[in-house]
Amino acid sequence: MTKDALNAEEVILGEEVGRVRLITLNRPRQLNVISSRLVELLAKFLEKWEKDCQAELVIFKGAGRAFCAGGDLKMFYEGRLDDSCLEVVYRMYWLCYHIHTYKKTMVALVHGIVIGGGGAMTVPLKFSVVTEKTVFSVPEASIGLHTDCSFSYILPRLPGYLGKC
Repeated sequence: MTKDALNAEEVILGEEVGRVRLITLNRPRQLNVISSRLVELLAKFLEKWEKDCQAELVIFKGAGRAFCAGGDLKMFYEGRLDDSCLEVVYRMYWLCYHIHTYKKTMVALVHGIVIGGGGAMTVPLKFSVVTEKTVFSVPEASIGLHTDCSFSYILPRLPGYLGKC
């Protein structure tokens, strides 16, 4: 078993166990919110493992009490004046597309809260394992705003009654 993370401060931990690749969102004190660093590292791991012929399965999970609480609102607030947050949005949208079209099997182990972009990383996967206490939320939709991270495409296409209004 190898670990690619340098230390416990890293926002993403990547592990290789046989043919399985494990990604852990590692900002438990911040409920694993999506930061620019998280998007950057997640993209690097996914690109590396998609080309790795030894990798057959990629598993996502979140450290702590939540899978992912969506975008880092503090980062967006602080970046509002210099537009640095726009780069994160562009990269996150590309990452969502990459996850939707990923060539290897992906599974999400989901617990706690899953908000916005956190859901966009899990909902399109072929397999997601959730707990009885998992709560998904797309708060933009509840106040009449356009959803982000491809949810306006994903939500109406969910199977059964999940995609119905």
